[in-house]
Amino acid sequence: MTAMKTGPMNPANARWQARRRRLIGYGQWEPFVDAEPARAHLKKIMAAGMPIAVVCERLGLAQTSSLQHLMYGRGGYGPARQVRRETSELILGYWPSLDDFPEGSRIESLGTQRRVQALAVLGWPRHWMATRIGMSATHFKKALNRDRVTLRLARAVTVLYDELWNQNPLEYGLTAVAVGRVKADAARAGWSGPLAWDDDTIDDPKATPQTDAVKPAASDGPNIVDRWLMGESVILGLEDRRQVVQHLFEWTNDTPEQIAAQVEMSLDALWQTWTRLKKKARDEGRPEPWRRVYVPRERSLKQDDMEEVA
Repeated sequence: MTAMKTGPMNPANARWQARRRRLIGYGQWEPFVDAEPARAHLKKIMAAGMPIAVVCERLGLAQTSSLQHLMYGRGGYGPARQVRRETSELILGYWPSLDDFPEGSRIESLGTQRRVQALAVLGWPRHWMATRIGMSATHFKKALNRDRVTLRLARAVTVLYDELWNQNPLEYGLTAVAVGRVKADAARAGWSGPLAWDDDTIDDPKATPQTDAVKPAASDGPNIVDRWLMGESVILGLEDRRQVVQHLFEWTNDTPEQIAAQVEMSLDALWQTWTRLKKKARDEGRPEPWRRVYVPRERSLKQDDMEEVA
């Protein structure tokens, strides 16, 4: 009998199959997890103004069918109680950026409000910001007080924020009196400045500001990541933190919760960092990072077992 020929396996699928064999060999294969965390996160994404069909497109899933069962059920059955681990991690690691939303969307205003408030902490008056983006102060104030803003306004405020977050208002012709008044109002309102927010999560409703009075600067010198991993008391910069996250995901058995605690990140921010690391690798044509699996030290494998999981 002639053996059936098969085409080449997709690299991502080949890695998934190899990981599956290892997990089965180690007795750690858990293809399904509780669906509720992913469902709750997806509901928040949809509440932010992102249609479920667009979510599927952005995540590379089949149109609606992949998430339909998760959210609403199918064939007379209610919403799924379990979901594939890979799908759950994909959803939990995603929060839409402004570029993800379809044109004409009205999206949750929280990220726009946070950016305006952060600039106010630095002393930038709201009426000055309104003029800068081509709006009247009255319309700008009304828009910021609504639950949703237009995608156009959200993008305009983001561009302004990226330009001004580290600039001195006094160098733009604003008076010290005006700047001082805005800063005092922002302080009374309890708003957080730009250094308290991570650009990757400022739009996420679940993100919280890092409210330390002074944000510590990253440590100087070479090999910051290696020194941190060796236990030295160094402060990680943004890029250093991303490298540490990738190392811990790839080379340790630590849970996401444990990793988040080690790098002082929220679990949501951790998942988003991991997702962006994988996307960056794909965009640059490099192998996508993935979580490796290790045999616990107290357990030894027989020769047959080792051949099975190799």
